[in-house]
Parts: sequence; structure tokens; C-alpha cells
Amino acid sequence: MTRQSILVVTRNYPPLTGGMERLMQHSVETLTSRLDVTLIGPSGCGESAPEDVTIIECPAAPFSFLAMALIKGWRSARKTSFDIVLGGSGLVAPVTWFLSRTAKARSVIFVHGLDLVVDNWVYQRLFVPFLRRHDRVIANSQNTRRIAIDKRCQSSQIQVVHPGSTIPPESLLGDAASYRKKLDLENNKIILSVGRMVRRKGLAEFLEKAWPRIIAMQPDVILLVVGDSPDDALLKDPNGAKRLMEAIERCGKDTVRFLGAVEDGVLWNCYAAADVLVFPLIRVKGDVEGFGMVAIEAAASGTPTVAFPVGGVLDAIADGINGLLVAEGEYEAFADAVVSICKGGPPSSSDCRNHAEKFSWDVHGQRLLSAVNFDAEPSAQ
Repeated sequence: MTRQSILVVTRNYPPLTGGMERLMQHSVETLTSRLDVTLIGPSGCGESAPEDVTIIECPAAPFSFLAMALIKGWRSARKTSFDIVLGGSGLVAPVTWFLSRTAKARSVIFVHGLDLVVDNWVYQRLFVPFLRRHDRVIANSQNTRRIAIDKRCQSSQIQVVHPGSTIPPESLLGDAASYRKKLDLENNKIILSVGRMVRRKGLAEFLEKAWPRIIAMQPDVILLVVGDSPDDALLKDPNGAKRLMEAIERCGKDTVRFLGAVEDGVLWNCYAAADVLVFPLIRVKGDVEGFGMVAIEAAASGTPTVAFPVGGVLDAIADGINGLLVAEGEYEAFADAVVSICKGGPPSSSDCRNHAEKFSWDVHGQRLLSAVNFDAEPSAQ
């Protein structure tokens, strides 16, 4: 049988870094196993792409990327008979829709949550309408699916495909004790926070309303923050960063440690060394947590999460299996749940790991191929 060909258009690809970039890199690798892939990506993307992928590079700056992707994609579509055109996010929706029409191909687009709700008039009027014109929309969570329907995408267009995660071998997790020693935290309970320091993460509110209670009940705790430093946060949310630092002053600077951005290997060590991950999300207009990948990564390392059920978190956390879900805004209950896990309460490490297996990259790949090849009807599952 002749292999189908697919044109993938995405700015979210290495050498750019982040969760969406990892997702698209794994997606391209999966698609290459079944289809002939041409990738239009940012400058340097060829270094991280499979050898048999045809590479078309464009400047990484958003508007330059869109303009050049349109021009180079149009030239490619006139030379190559593509069966499918796939966009990596809502940003490229106008480009992928136009190229699919040029190639007379089926059109598919990933949506991640933020690319549906971003508070920008131009984007909402010019980009979001093109999402509805695609043959299939791949949402990263049930919450993103609901938002897409609110944006007038047809439910029959949308298929949920959760992002995948690396599942570290047990041997890696065995190094948690040595990493605790390296951090000089052998005698502490480690509470972990991972992610960019943006307002929706709710870290300032957590430090104000939950952290003092946690410290009072579990005096040996320390909050390990991986991601932006407070100095970075000042540039993005000065009021939130000020609140965060004031809360730390009240609780004691020795109870919080910022690691900043770290390499993947260090991040996995942090997950494995932690007793619990906290995910105290809050609702913010024009922003949303599309899925909650950090909860799956923590579970893959055997570490449970305590979270508010906001955004796509309900897809990532099964209450009592890989974490505990607390009623939104109930910070005392949130603190109690964190302390309960620190004292040895459920969920167990094995339950967390078993849950994470459902989100392995292999599982993601199977579901992606089904969605892209239109082998199954769109489903809410």
C-alpha cells in the first residue's frame, strides 16, 4: 500500500523549548513511522527531526514564521501531492487551512487551550475562525474540547488526544535519595512546584493561604520551585511576584528554594525526590491550563499531586489514584491534603506509576495516528 504524505506546519519545535515543542517532536517521530512527512518548522528544526523527514525551515519569530511558512508551504504543495496538512497550534490555522485547500488535502489542527482563549482581539477575530474550517481538531484535554465547542467548532470535528510523557525506569527513581542528599534535604519533606511563573499557576495565593498551615502541621517541609525565578516573574506579573515574595518573607525564606529553569535530567530527579507536587491553579481571563502535564510527569516518577480541578487538570489527575483533587479555592483543605501525603497517606507510588502508563508516548502515538488518519470517529473520550 502506498504511504500517505503529510505536511506538518509548526513553530513549536526544537530548537525552541517547552512542553508543546516536546509534544510536536514526538508527534513528528510517530507520524514518520506511518507516513511520508514534510516538516515546516523554525530555523534549526532539522537537527532534531528524524532523518527521513523533508525539512523546510523558517525564521522563528511568530509573524516571520507565518509569512514564510505560507510562501514555502505553497511552493511545496504545488510540487508534492499531500494527503494531510497538520498544524501544531492555533497560531498556524490560517496557513494550514490555505495549504490544505491548495493541496486538496484533509486538514488537521492541534489546539492546546491557550491558543483558543488568548485575550487578543486580532487573534480571536482572524485566527480562531480558521480552526472551525479544519476537517479535524485535536484537543489536548476534555476542557480544551469544551472551549473549542464554545468557539463554535463542531463536536464531530474534535478528537481528544492527551499529550504523552516519558516513563522513567525504576533505576532512575532509585537515585532520589542521592539527589535529596545533593540538595541537602535528606531530612525534609519536599513539596514541589513546577512550571512557568504565570498568574494562573496560583503560586502566590498558595504561599499566602496554604503554605503557613502546611508549615505549622509539618515543620520539616520545604517548597522546591522549578521554573522561572522571581526576577523573571517580575517582568511578566510584577504584582504577583511582589505578593509571592511578601508571602515568603512572612513564612520564612528558608522554607522556599528556587531552582530556576533546569535541564530535563534534573527535573526528573526533582520529581522523584519530592513527596508531593502542588498544582494550585486559579482561573485567569485569557489564560488556561490546557492539560496539566506536570501531574503526569510527577506520577511517572511515583509522586502524587494535590491540585484544584481547574482547566485540563481533570484529565491528568484521577482523584485518589495519582493525586488528590481539592475543591477550588479551599486552601485549608489543600494544605491538609498535602500534609496527609507527606505523612504517608495515599496515593501510593505504584498507583501513580500505573496511572502514568496510560499517558506514555506509545499510547499517545497510537491515538494520534488514529486521529490524523481519520480511522476513528471523533470522540469525547
